[in-house]
Amino acid sequence: MQVNQPNLSVTFTYKDLLFRKLYNAIICSVISQILILQLCMVIIKGDPLYPSSWCTTIFNTVTSFTTWLYVIPHITIIFAQCLICAKDYVLSSNFCSTRFKKILSVFSLHNLVLLSLHSLVGVLQVWLILSLTGGDYKGVTKRIDETSSVLVEETLFLLIGGLWIGMYFFVKVYMSDKHLVFPVIHQKKLTQFKSNVMSLLKSSFKQAVWPCMYFIMFYYCWGLEIKRNFAYMFNLQIQNSYNSKVYFYHWLFAALIFFNLNLIKLFFSLFLTEPSEFPLVKPNQNVLTLQESINLDKLPIVQSLACLDLYFLSLWCPFRRQILFTLSQPGEHPHNWNSLIEAILKLYRSYIEILDKSTENLNDKSILQVNSLIHCQNNIPKFRNLRNMSSPYSTPESPKMLDINRPYQNTTTSENRSENLLTAFQNKLSNTISILKTITGINYIFGEIPQASIQQCLSNGHLIIWSSQGLSELICASLKEDRYGVVQKDLPGVISTLVNLNQVLDKLNRFPALSRRIVGSDNYNYKMKNAVSSSLKRSLFHICNTFRNYLSEIPLSKEVSSYLQSTILVKN
Repeated sequence: MQVNQPNLSVTFTYKDLLFRKLYNAIICSVISQILILQLCMVIIKGDPLYPSSWCTTIFNTVTSFTTWLYVIPHITIIFAQCLICAKDYVLSSNFCSTRFKKILSVFSLHNLVLLSLHSLVGVLQVWLILSLTGGDYKGVTKRIDETSSVLVEETLFLLIGGLWIGMYFFVKVYMSDKHLVFPVIHQKKLTQFKSNVMSLLKSSFKQAVWPCMYFIMFYYCWGLEIKRNFAYMFNLQIQNSYNSKVYFYHWLFAALIFFNLNLIKLFFSLFLTEPSEFPLVKPNQNVLTLQESINLDKLPIVQSLACLDLYFLSLWCPFRRQILFTLSQPGEHPHNWNSLIEAILKLYRSYIEILDKSTENLNDKSILQVNSLIHCQNNIPKFRNLRNMSSPYSTPESPKMLDINRPYQNTTTSENRSENLLTAFQNKLSNTISILKTITGINYIFGEIPQASIQQCLSNGHLIIWSSQGLSELICASLKEDRYGVVQKDLPGVISTLVNLNQVLDKLNRFPALSRRIVGSDNYNYKMKNAVSSSLKRSLFHICNTFRNYLSEIPLSKEVSSYLQSTILVKN
């Protein structure tokens, strides 16, 4: 990979950074929609047998005022859609610990506006192509004489189908995957676009098959009612001349809508995941530095770019590494390194704290379930003349013993009878409430989702991967490049924190959903857990292998040393 030369003049705030990226993504999305629309009209209205007239038609269509008059509303809606979608890619998503909160987040005002915009995009794309290309499906109505008009059912079918496809894309595709995926190998934007556009086009045709089938079944059941109501509202006649080739057109329009909406997401991914170089020294209060960006959890995209820049800095930027290893003048303090290591360790501690609380909550729930089971077993009624087979040491009571201990038993019973009755009543009431909650589904809707916070942590696992690998590369490079030894003083804290984080991740193996490969969203959590754990072990091994001659001189606790000896270090 080509190494970027250091650019000390790159100073920006997070607003400047995000505005530049979002501006480029939105402009490219709008321009691509215009080009695709013009290309569709050229293909539909073209005649390869007469190239001269074809070129004349293309020129007249592209430069026509009527064409642009139709295109302007479509561009406006696409611009508004991209502007609102940008919030989901930039800002942090709300953490929903219960299913009730998830339902409320689904029906939020933001999602309702986006659903309306996606539906309008689907209808407008079909309407624009049908209107500008002409033909039998140009309008919903067709005049048969001066006083009456007839309903063109094929056009109505295609327009409602566009509405359906826009809604389907938002519900099925957009809402299920709002996160941007960083590429494994970062390339130029044009190279990534060329490598993805054709596969995106093929997948759009495949994605459009099932929603088209669903809509055809829906229209088969409810189409007659829709057609009659529409004709009644606009005083139209119904003509039974339905053409079956409209199903093929519906599939083509659905594939085009899928391709356009997927292309918008591709542009956001290309520009927002493009690596950015953050300054290491803060010249003024408005400049965004790398150290501050690592803990900017309110803007996850900036935090991800900062951790990615740390990783690239540690590999291919020796000049920027020297900025971290230098001392301030005057004063001779490693301010740059201290602020960086403080930000990274703060990120790790917050990650450890959330995982610790999550694992403790799950353990407490399992313990409560076991205790309730034991309580139910202990409440099994015991009869006087039968031996309790659940207790191996139980012996039949003799009448003599009962007579001797009767005064003591009566005294104890008289003193604790009220407390026992109150305790039994409370247990009975809590068991009844828990049973009612389980039967009525209250716990399922309002109860906390198991492993919700763990999944929230694992979704940000790439931050730990990049920062741990970058930190290990910096520490290993400091053995030769750090002339003042500013890194060595933090080695015990870094190693101990990495070991602690790895041990917390090892606790997740006790939960079935994260200890084996299963389908669905848990499969992503399973892979991310293994990826984070492998990255931490690789970083620890890299550090220990580089400092193997000095490892005994690093003050580490016995637990950390034993963990390194048993898990990380490999004896030759």
